[in-house]
Amino acid sequence: MRIGISILGLTVCLLLLTALGPCAAQAKAKTRYAQRVVLVLLDSFSPHYMAMYDLPNLRKLANEGVWYARAQGVFPSNTTANHTSILTGAYPDKTGIPNNSRYDRALDRLRSPLRDIRVPTLPEILAEHALVTVELAHFLLEGRNAISYKTHGPASFIEAVETHDPDLLIYLDMDVDTQGHRLGPYKMLDVLSKTDRDIGEIIDYLERQGKLESTAFIVASDHSMIENSLPETAPRLLADLREAGFSVATTNQEIRPDTDLVAITAGSIFLYCRDGRFDQERFDQLVTWLKAISNTDVFTEADLRARHADPYAVGDIVVAPRPGYVLTKGGGGGMHGVPETEHTTLLLSGAGVQKGLVQGRGRTVDIAPTILHLLGLEIPQHMDGEVLRDAIQLPPGWRRLLGL
Repeated sequence: MRIGISILGLTVCLLLLTALGPCAAQAKAKTRYAQRVVLVLLDSFSPHYMAMYDLPNLRKLANEGVWYARAQGVFPSNTTANHTSILTGAYPDKTGIPNNSRYDRALDRLRSPLRDIRVPTLPEILAEHALVTVELAHFLLEGRNAISYKTHGPASFIEAVETHDPDLLIYLDMDVDTQGHRLGPYKMLDVLSKTDRDIGEIIDYLERQGKLESTAFIVASDHSMIENSLPETAPRLLADLREAGFSVATTNQEIRPDTDLVAITAGSIFLYCRDGRFDQERFDQLVTWLKAISNTDVFTEADLRARHADPYAVGDIVVAPRPGYVLTKGGGGGMHGVPETEHTTLLLSGAGVQKGLVQGRGRTVDIAPTILHLLGLEIPQHMDGEVLRDAIQLPPGWRRLLGL
């Protein structure tokens, strides 16, 4: 009988949606699922850490919520570009932040850090609706309509909640990235245990205050981490380019009138062809030369645009190692900035979220629109991401209508 009611309810619901059209969609968008959203950003947290280390509080959130097994960051898998996309719901070709640094062709100079985001961030969007955002130690959000705290951790979290009662709290933990770069992904127990304990203290505090059931959690990383001791494919790439007749600069001091290429090394190598130094024939020769390197991919304009990168900003040519390789070996720590580390962590849990599910596809650009949806706000047109609807509970009225 219950199945029959559910089918009847679904039929009625579909008929109502058809009849009401945009009005129904607008009404649904105004449903607020959570009193507050806590966005926990764990820089460089590989999804494999959940299986590799004992992290009871993170695992509890995942088990009681929705885990995305194939979560994907943006290209390239470096911090500034990915955090910008998380906070805006837009890809780098729209945000104007292509990487951690860039070569500015107009100025003929390398620029870093990059902060000139071209689209609104979450705190700016929430402020338009008189909603409050607090950010704990996020390097991109200063001056963007968020109440800022210099440090993360339970003490700052508790003070922020008790003082400001924010609708959105953005919590950034960079310790995972620092340890990963220093020691690599297989020696992370100490720092990850502390990260997990901190999250446990936050959960316990919200529960004591009677606020846990009305809180939605999103835990995400900007990229993952691999060991830098993997087999190398191009340890002398820049030196070899120079020997092949291409002048290459890696600093502003090295840029001269006869410089052919400006190079940024950040996991992959990002090559910018300086104005007037290449015709099509010479460019094709360079690409052919690079493509001869084994176990390496070479991305040019069409490839980069397909990955939502802006070739003008990120580089005319990107040289990247294939999975299982690095361009140049390091000293035993960890690295990212290569296609293999675009696999990210993404889980949702708490108010308004389905329980005990594993889903497949999810993207970091989907985080911002999902947060807005949980808070009952409409999604701006500039966002490339989509609401992660397979993680969201149906509103109570709809559940009754469907006989659930």
